[in-house]
Amino acid sequence: MKSQVIGLYLRLSNEDEYEVQESNSITSQREILKDYIQHHREFRDCFVIEFCDEGYSGTNFERPGVQRLLEQTKRGEIHTIIVKDFSRFGRNYIEVGNYLEQVFPFLGVRFISVNDEFDSGSSDFSGEYFDIAFKNLIYDLYSKDLSEKIISVRRMKASQGKFITSYAPYGYQKSKEQRLVPDSETAPIVRRIFDMAVQGIPKAHIANTLNKEGVLSPLMLRRQRGEHFPCKTVNEKSFWKTSKIFSILKDQRYTGDAVYGKVKPTTVGSSKDCAVPEEEWIIVPNAHEAIVSREIFEKVNDMVQKRNKYSQDKTAALKGKVRCATCNHIISRKKRVHAKGEITATYRCNGQNMIKEFGCCTKTIEESQIEYTILTMLQKAASIVVDTKVLEITKEFSASKEKKLEKLLIKYETEIKQLTNHRLERYKAYKDGLLLREDFVKEKIALEKRIDMLLLDIEKCKQELWKIKCADTKETDAILQLEKFAPFHILTREIVEIFVKQIYICQDGSLQIEWKFEDIYSYVSFHKVL
Repeated sequence: MKSQVIGLYLRLSNEDEYEVQESNSITSQREILKDYIQHHREFRDCFVIEFCDEGYSGTNFERPGVQRLLEQTKRGEIHTIIVKDFSRFGRNYIEVGNYLEQVFPFLGVRFISVNDEFDSGSSDFSGEYFDIAFKNLIYDLYSKDLSEKIISVRRMKASQGKFITSYAPYGYQKSKEQRLVPDSETAPIVRRIFDMAVQGIPKAHIANTLNKEGVLSPLMLRRQRGEHFPCKTVNEKSFWKTSKIFSILKDQRYTGDAVYGKVKPTTVGSSKDCAVPEEEWIIVPNAHEAIVSREIFEKVNDMVQKRNKYSQDKTAALKGKVRCATCNHIISRKKRVHAKGEITATYRCNGQNMIKEFGCCTKTIEESQIEYTILTMLQKAASIVVDTKVLEITKEFSASKEKKLEKLLIKYETEIKQLTNHRLERYKAYKDGLLLREDFVKEKIALEKRIDMLLLDIEKCKQELWKIKCADTKETDAILQLEKFAPFHILTREIVEIFVKQIYICQDGSLQIEWKFEDIYSYVSFHKVL
């Protein structure tokens, strides 16, 4: 028989610092879980994999460690999950309850919470559910209350002019007293950026100058200094871009003012932020030493605002969606007003001006060309939906496949029972002297090999069933949206947000569109039509 795999999950968040509980440390959690395994003989021969999230809130499941655990569980690679208590797995009682009541039982996964004395493999879950749900609700409410208290403390410190975020802005360093102090290496570069800007030098030219002189970008400097700064890059490199120059020029903190609260989580515990109105920001004047004078800062921002007045268009359908396929940076929309008042826009990667080694596309792509391509493909997809009634076909296809898989599960489970009974019969024949030992061992090995293969087939069937159940809702929503917006005569921002994940301009100038509904292809053979 294949050995069982146990997934140990450990979590420690910044919130735990306020709990002052040593028992919640990663080391303590690990010792508790390993001790539990050692005292339960059934787990001694199991293979153990550890999943850990340090510095992540339990109010949502957007954590790398728990996501790896769940992915391997859905693939049938994890058979038992053990945690110290429910709050380590998650503090959102609805999501935790869904996993305990629906997901794990469906996947055949055993869930153990040591301190809560809960074991889904030996407990009557229905009888304990109310108690579990109540505990998870308490964890959820406690976490939200704690988060609110943390936010209150941070706002109080911010109102005192203290720098309370993790990373100091480029040009500064964070002191032990939670104050910003100028960085002797990078503060002169910030002053130089403002000096060039006040002379009227465009942001792209400033970035290009710094790249040509080999000045390390903020991210590359952090890496050189060994600072842990979570940020994705292409080819493990980062260079000065127009957007970074712009963010420095508009950062009021360089005048010596402390600024806090420009964004906030969409909900308590969420990793997604939303913008906060400027009148709600916490601004403390002259909280630390300035790098540039207030006069220069205001002059530069007046110039930048005038320069961008006619080029910015926040309602542009493709805003923020176009990237360079080579360097992966977002390509800004360039707006042009012609003599007769006609307005057109283009996209061209500035990366090939900043640094040559990526080999970015040198062509200028018309916005109308990108819009035409997207609309054409959406029109074809919509025509398939309307002409073939793909929603009904999709549901029928899913239901048919689901029935086949369920029949296979019954078939495999029936065969396992028959093989198990046959193995018992052959054992009795061996004990009664009707079967030689060598023949019994040979038959036993063959039977167990077949049982193992059937168990693998059962796991594959369960995974396929899980995929179908997860995909149905997504596909139905996408198809309904295609019907809603058909026949797609005009490309709007709403349409782009619903259907387009990302648009890439390749090195040869061709377009690669990453859709949000890619799974539709497998149901309607969309790729063949195109």
